[in-house]
Amino acid sequence: MRFHVRPRRTPILNIVNLIDILCIILIFFVVTSVFRREEPQIKLDLPESSQAKTSQQTTPDIITVTEDEKVYVGPTLITVAELAPLLKQRKEEDPHARFALKSSKKAPFGIIIRVMDAVKIAGIDELPTFTAEPNEANPDLSSLPTSATPAPAP
Repeated sequence: MRFHVRPRRTPILNIVNLIDILCIILIFFVVTSVFRREEPQIKLDLPESSQAKTSQQTTPDIITVTEDEKVYVGPTLITVAELAPLLKQRKEEDPHARFALKSSKKAPFGIIIRVMDAVKIAGIDELPTFTAEPNEANPDLSSLPTSATPAPAP
């Protein structure tokens, strides 16, 4: 019996597919890389100026609401009625003054709304709030339903 032997061909390596994969990997690394702007590569000794002013990045004053309906601005205990005039006065003294809200999760919702109303009356448009990251001790938060639509503005 005679077998037909085919002549052996040299294998062809398709480079186009490899270039596509290389481009995808390059795009992945570019997108996921972190660009650091805080650390300058060149150290400069800047000249002095008599007209230069220092830029002060102010930390926000914390408005704290406790679960027993007490309101603090910084370490000072105040009432909700005193809050709007106090914030308006501080905003007039320093136009760059910032405020943030920090409240107990057991604080009544009504007192938080009254504090937010006082902030709006004082003419403050932004009031960031402090939240805690979910931890392993409180797994109930992960079972809450999420909504894709934002809540309507009051």
